[in-house]
Amino acid sequence: MTSSRRTVGERIRRLFDIRNSYDGEASAEKRALLRDLADCAVKSTDDLQRLHAALCFIRAFPDSRSLYRLACAQLACFDSRVATLSRSNHEALWDTGIAGTRLHYPFSFHVALWLSRSAPAAVSIDWEELENVERRDELLELTLHGSEDEYFNSGWVTGCEWLELARGQNTDFDWVLAQMRSKKLAKTWSQAYDAANLPLAWDLRRSACSKTHNRFPVASVTARRTGMRRPPPSASREILRPLQSVDRLSARAGRRMIDVAMASLAVRHRETYHFNHANPQDVHVADVGDGVSVAVFGLLPEYRFPLECTMGFLILSNGAPVGYGGSSILFRQINTGINVFDEYRGSEAAFLWVQVMRVYHQLTGCTRYIANPYQFGADNDEALQSGAFWFYHRLGYRPVDAAVRRLANSEWRRVRSDKKYRSNIRTLRRLASCDMHFTLAGARASDLFDERWIETSSLLATRELANVDGVSRDVSARALAKKVARDVGLRKTQRWTPDVRRGIELIAPFIAAAEPSTWPKDARQSMQKILEAKGGPCELDFARRMCGHDHFLQVLRKRCRQAER
Repeated sequence: MTSSRRTVGERIRRLFDIRNSYDGEASAEKRALLRDLADCAVKSTDDLQRLHAALCFIRAFPDSRSLYRLACAQLACFDSRVATLSRSNHEALWDTGIAGTRLHYPFSFHVALWLSRSAPAAVSIDWEELENVERRDELLELTLHGSEDEYFNSGWVTGCEWLELARGQNTDFDWVLAQMRSKKLAKTWSQAYDAANLPLAWDLRRSACSKTHNRFPVASVTARRTGMRRPPPSASREILRPLQSVDRLSARAGRRMIDVAMASLAVRHRETYHFNHANPQDVHVADVGDGVSVAVFGLLPEYRFPLECTMGFLILSNGAPVGYGGSSILFRQINTGINVFDEYRGSEAAFLWVQVMRVYHQLTGCTRYIANPYQFGADNDEALQSGAFWFYHRLGYRPVDAAVRRLANSEWRRVRSDKKYRSNIRTLRRLASCDMHFTLAGARASDLFDERWIETSSLLATRELANVDGVSRDVSARALAKKVARDVGLRKTQRWTPDVRRGIELIAPFIAAAEPSTWPKDARQSMQKILEAKGGPCELDFARRMCGHDHFLQVLRKRCRQAER
């Protein structure tokens, strides 16, 4: 059937079906379909979502620059398509994240703060959906000027009525969030806001944050002349292959990249600590070829973890966010996983995951990658149904439990011998009962810091703080930080910036448990750099230096074992 004789729905379904086909015939057909559909009215919401997904995919992974321009042109006016829908069809598209629709979600305080800056006047509080009026009023009480207490608590008005009077010409959401921007009360605001669980309504008309328009600007567009890349025969060799470029963005560009990352999750009803607290001055971008880049985000100093280095990543193709994940880096290991957005499923997930591992190895020096069971099925039905265990297994990840590893080997032999064989859900659940590890050449068993020891290390930290004669925990932490600094030979503590001081106070109890005064001179000297890097502007420096401090790793492993006896 020729393109002109197909219905609009049939043409959209055909475009969607061949979006990931890259031979000359498919490319020509995609071009013809895009031109045909440009002026066609689409009334079906299913067809409209399918068209949107196909356009997003072609924009991210185009066959040619002309196809890229055609997809971009249609996405640029997608709001107009949505605006022509009937009211019922328009409502059917709510919460899809598509431009021109509405999105509803009780975002956390930190995402709400970001929304108040990134989408002024576009977000409101959906009072009809609010479940806890008392929590709302407790939140509003924090905004009161002293002169307003009597009226607010008089019983003459409800919290909503008072807010309507107080907010003036602002939206209720913008006014409430404007009162909460004081860093001095950040923790109080955060707790009160999250407890209120305010349901928000976000208008995505002409929104740069929508799935339709959210992109990081790129200097040039790369076309996929040969289609999707398959994972390399040896993931290890690929991970060790040097990257062509890794750039640290300016603070302004870093902030823009964080906005793209935040928006990519928010419109999908998601959020992550790694993006919520990302540091604009600590964003690194690696080019992994064919228009794909991996952005890695460090945390702001005040949100860093005591022992681990926690970072997030965003995968972009021609500037469009296609996937994300988070990571916890500790000594020479990294715990991480990948999530590919629905619109980009069926692209090159396995190849991209190897590239993420490659980027982290070259940024930090890690030699062991850890995937927790949730990533491939534990309490995660979607991962079970998709057979995510085999996604990791094919790349070289192996279960750490010997019995599970034997089961995996047995199942893998059956998979290899019978192309139609599929592991049943019960078996996949058993396979998802322990961590999986991937190790590079040179990784040693003695490099592994068992994740349960993070909690044991916290026990050791409590003991160290208890041994310091301080009237409060803060006083004890400051005293312990100074003692650790002296033990490793770090002088001039009066020159520490507030961020460096905070970082040293965070990590000092763990170092104290390892008795640094007994260390060799070179181990003490290298620890000086780690202490200063913990609260430095780029926590990536801390991760690199921790990766190379074998003495601290081995002593802390030993102390944890002793504490567990």
